[in-house]
Formats: sequence, structure tokens, C-alpha cells
Amino acid sequence: MLEIEDFRGDFETISQMMERSWAESSYQPLLYEPDFLGSCFAYPGASFSLTATIYKNNEPLAFGAVLPRRVRLAGRDLNLGIIAFLTAAKEYKKRGYGIIVWQELVRRARVAGLDGMLNYCIEGEAMNGMISGCSRMLKLPISHGYVVQYWSRMLQPKKPEGAADKPGPDIVQHLIELASSLDGQTSLSRLWSAGEADWQCRRRFGSIVAEFECGQRRGMLTGYIMSVANTRRTKCLMVEDVLWGDLKANERDELLEAFLNRAAFAGAQVAVTPVLGYADLSPFHSARFRPSRQVLHAYLTVWNGEPFANKLDSMYIDVF
Repeated sequence: MLEIEDFRGDFETISQMMERSWAESSYQPLLYEPDFLGSCFAYPGASFSLTATIYKNNEPLAFGAVLPRRVRLAGRDLNLGIIAFLTAAKEYKKRGYGIIVWQELVRRARVAGLDGMLNYCIEGEAMNGMISGCSRMLKLPISHGYVVQYWSRMLQPKKPEGAADKPGPDIVQHLIELASSLDGQTSLSRLWSAGEADWQCRRRFGSIVAEFECGQRRGMLTGYIMSVANTRRTKCLMVEDVLWGDLKANERDELLEAFLNRAAFAGAQVAVTPVLGYADLSPFHSARFRPSRQVLHAYLTVWNGEPFANKLDSMYIDVF
């Protein structure tokens, strides 16, 4: 007798449900705080109509969302939805609620006119073994598109020497220009509107941005800070856009150092970057980033037009 409905905007309740549910995971989960979740829904095109929630007596039993992203995939411009935050309450696990919510998210994504979806699944977790079977059940084409590795390192505490620099007035245009240079160099590449780039650089929760300019050469790194769901609430820098542009090797090192310092000034104690194949990560290796044990599997489905059945050699898009 339970019904699926739009998310009601009760971010605090959903955040608490996620933390309790994921505490039993085999990996150390992140803490999806209410402000972080609210920020995700402030992204252009995001909507509560692209969520699915099962409530019982005003308490959520399961939740998930579709986060819209514009991409270029093998020369085709597509609107994809990233399936994110899929969670069943701790007391209701293994009752099928997660799959029910996932199916509803797929339906809502198709009704909304999206061209396909990305599912991210952590290796070793139950959902990683279910995505292919559920997609076949719905007769959806699916490709095990990419295996995401991670590099990480500890950050030394730093005290701010003054007010943190705010992104410059041209930061949005610079992100768009630098990201567009990846066109044709990677299988799947994120496309930015001005509103989306502004959200990424200025309005997202915990945003960290650093630029380096030398003459006409320019590069940029972006990311955000969120807490780990441990007793210490360790603050973690999640690296997002690695856009070296035409910077020389030593300039890339300087940009990365400034970026990490800025994150440490903001309280980050750990830095993590996904290895997605679209950017040279040798500066990160030189900065003592090393492989971590966590592995994420990316499953790609395109239901409008020709399905995409190949593996991706690289991808430039955010991962959850």
C-alpha cells in the first residue's frame, strides 16, 4: 500500500537515513549533509520531479534522484541523468525498495525526455550485481562503460593568511573554454552552460576553485569539500575538474599546490581524485597522491537513438 512520490524537501531526514543505512557498508562512506543535498538540487535543471521517495508516516523508507547532465558521447550531444543517492532505510533493506525506487527513477528520466542514464556502483556492494539484471528486465541497453579508480593523500593543516580569494569575474567563461578543449579527446565529455558553470564555481556546497595564468596560458582545478561519515567528521576535498589547458609541467605543479593549499585553508584533511583518463595525473603523483582501494563501476545506458555498447576509454563527468 506504499506509494512513490516526489521528494518533499526534507533534507535533514534524508541525510540521517543515508548515514544510518550506509554505516554498514564495507567502505567508509561520505556524509551527505542537508546543505550538500540542497546544493545538488540548486543545479540548473534539477527538480524534485526527478526524484522518487517512499514514505511511511512521514518517514522515508527509500530515496533516489536523477541529476541531469549534458554530455557529448562519441560525437552525439545527449542529456543524461546520473542516478544518485539511491538508499533504503536501514530497517527496510533487502525488501526490494531500492529496486522499486530505481525503476521509478528510470521511468521519470524517460518521461522527462532524457536520452539515457549513468549508474555508479561501488565494487563489492549489492547494487553492483543488480544493475545489469534490472536493465535487462526493463529491456534497456547497458554498457559497463568504465571502471573508476581513486587516488588520495593526506593534507597538512594550514592557517589562512587572510580572506580566501573568491573566483574571478571570468571564472565561468574560463571553465567553459577549458572544458571545451577536451572535445574529441575523450569518449564522454561534459558540456557546460553558463548557469551550470556558475553553479560549479560559485554556488555549489563547499566549492574550491584554483586558476593559474601565465601570459596566454591558463589552467583550472575545481572540487568541493564534504565530510566523511566517521566520528571525527574528517573533511575531504573531492577533486572534480582537472583542466590543465596549455600549462607547462611546472605550472601544473604550481596550480595543484595552490589548489590543495586552498582546500587545506578551508579545513580539508584528505584529498581524493577519481582517475577518469581524460587528464594527465602525473602532477598528482608528484604531489604524493597514491591509489586507494575503492573502485567504482560506471554503467551507461542510452535509450534514445543508437544504443552505446562500447567501453569508454575515458570520461569527463562528475562521479558520485
